[in-house]
Amino acid sequence: MVESFLVEGNQPIPEDLSTLRYGCSVTDACIGWDDTVAMLKDTRILLKDVLPKR
Repeated sequence: MVESFLVEGNQPIPEDLSTLRYGCSVTDACIGWDDTVAMLKDTRILLKDVLPKR
């Protein structure tokens, strides 16, 4: 499984919540937006001829 968020990685929940980075997970580490886009484009290329035949 791959989890995606706006910002790569994850962060601990700080005492001062105002220091949280927007778009970065506080649970599992995630891939960032640019890697997500690349993975989706690569997947489309790999599956575009296969899926219509199913």
